[in-house]
Amino acid sequence: MNTGQTMLTMGALMLLSYTVLNFNRSLSNTDISLSQNRYRMEALSILNTHIQRATQYYFDEASVDTSNGKNLTDFTLPNNLGLETNDAGIIDDFDDYNNYTLNDTGRSGVIYKVTFAVNYMKLAGGNLIAHGGRTYNKRMTVSVMDNYNDPLIYKQVNGLKVKDTLTVSFIKSYWFYN
Repeated sequence: MNTGQTMLTMGALMLLSYTVLNFNRSLSNTDISLSQNRYRMEALSILNTHIQRATQYYFDEASVDTSNGKNLTDFTLPNNLGLETNDAGIIDDFDDYNNYTLNDTGRSGVIYKVTFAVNYMKLAGGNLIAHGGRTYNKRMTVSVMDNYNDPLIYKQVNGLKVKDTLTVSFIKSYWFYN
């Protein structure tokens, strides 16, 4: 084998090595992307489950009695939103979720941290805004994140993994029909 053939063979081997490395890097990036999407979908499923569960509860402790309508003064004070002492740690109305946190495990075995916040809302200028008093509308914000130091659900910021939180807010209103 002469020098030209040796150089050509070495060039071909280098090109093959470069191609294999890029292919492996591409497969690794695809695998990471698929895992990220799987964890996000699982977190969204958990988030949706808790939202559906929360909407099944009464608007307020006072609205359990459905025989007559309620005035704003009948509802829980904004500072008292959350579990009441008579609840014995069991959620029985919508605002009991305020400042509530729990861990939920997905089908993959990943542990997710789920947090809730509830506050009164009022309509002002065509927008719903947080209100410090009682109204007929409450907003619940549900947030889900993974519970690991090296995050499974993250976004890249300046080349670093930053834990990402999935958050959904929705409004529940009190209505009474005669």
